[in-house]
Amino acid sequence: MRKVFLYILCALLLAACQRESQPKKPQLVIEGWIESGDYPHVAITTSLPVVMGQQITTPDLVEHVAREAVVTVSDGEKTVQLEGAINLGVFPPYYFTTTQMKGEVGKTYSLRVEYQDYVATAQTTIPQPVPIEKLYVDEIKDGLATVKCGFTDPPEPGNYYKLFTKTLGEDADYVATVLGLVSDEDLNGYTELVIYASQRFMDVWGQPNVREYDVLRVKLCTMDKTSFDFWSAFDKTVLGTAFNLRVEGSAYDSIIDGAKGYWVGYGVDEVKQIKVELND
Repeated sequence: MRKVFLYILCALLLAACQRESQPKKPQLVIEGWIESGDYPHVAITTSLPVVMGQQITTPDLVEHVAREAVVTVSDGEKTVQLEGAINLGVFPPYYFTTTQMKGEVGKTYSLRVEYQDYVATAQTTIPQPVPIEKLYVDEIKDGLATVKCGFTDPPEPGNYYKLFTKTLGEDADYVATVLGLVSDEDLNGYTELVIYASQRFMDVWGQPNVREYDVLRVKLCTMDKTSFDFWSAFDKTVLGTAFNLRVEGSAYDSIIDGAKGYWVGYGVDEVKQIKVELND
């Protein structure tokens, strides 16, 4: 999930490339989520100033990881302080978590981050999950597969979904799929979505790029409307940038007071796994 950090960082870097004599104060960037049945995860960094022609290296970015931040999460009954942990398989390589609290369906979770003179707060709710009923390979052509995920949208309005995948042996963490964000305004009962894996370097844009013989884990996550609106604006901005389109009125950069980024609760019923090959 935290590959999103790179997009947010790029947006902040572009915003920093302005012809001003006075440098701007760095901004706090937060990526946080809590799933039903799992612990909270929060990654925190600060933006860095950009000078035209200056090369930015990975060590430069790592220096802006906010390791000394104080991070707490409350479920309305108890408040837990998260502890820092290292994970070199993702970027940023440092995040905050706890084993003292797991996400529960229906609960609201409040996040508070204190770092230097920054204070950031946010709230999110974990909605009822919707199970994956069917996961299958529909077609394989030229080594690329069309994988479909089937589920039934409940009749009550106000349901929002996001697909994540993890290719075993390649992805260290779950990655949001391309075109994997939908609301029940576009659904009616049983629905099947094509799973587009995360866009890989040099892939043809917009094709189902799950590869034959991949072992794929799939999560169908539900979320509240605030989270859906954030991801919807974010996706429009990223796709617009990819196709050189101008996106008007995008406010994807934050749903957190006092920082850029997101704090999202996900309802997850069960992770499904599939080996990408056709069955006779």
